[in-house]
Amino acid sequence: MSKCVCSCPCSCNYPPNDCYWRDYTGVIPQDALSGGKDINGKDVYIGQAYIHQYGIFVVQIFPEITEVDVPCYGVKKTDKLIKILCTLHKERFSWTKINAQTYHVDTIDKHAVIGGYDHRVPNKGVLHIGRVMHDGVLKIGEISAYSTSDVRLFFPHKDVEENTKIFEVLLYNKPECGT
Repeated sequence: MSKCVCSCPCSCNYPPNDCYWRDYTGVIPQDALSGGKDINGKDVYIGQAYIHQYGIFVVQIFPEITEVDVPCYGVKKTDKLIKILCTLHKERFSWTKINAQTYHVDTIDKHAVIGGYDHRVPNKGVLHIGRVMHDGVLKIGEISAYSTSDVRLFFPHKDVEENTKIFEVLLYNKPECGT
């Protein structure tokens, strides 16, 4: 189990233990954070997968399916080194609609949850967690926001890596310091 982090400028170091990543083996833990509902009204989950020589990327997890599609310079498939986002405080997380043009301004003093790291972008490859409805289907993916001029949500769709400039970002709503 590894800790989750957010883009948090405060000195309280939140979320200390409010979210964490568990190994995913096909079974959804009770403390997994749902990323929303699929077309059939069933929960889908937020995951991350390691791709050798590329980094850790945000993925969408479907219950009982152990292989994930990874939006990583095209779509890569893996059934190894997958983790699922978990928390005991689901009420502290929310989705906020946002667009690429104002992403950096709109996330000032907010805590976008980090879901991965792109090793091919040295010293700035942090990837946040995002989602979008695409062709009537909920898609979870990674927000590449390290370039202020080219913010995008990347996600796999029908074995192709798609992207959009209008999406939702997962935010951590921290409690007041000391509570």
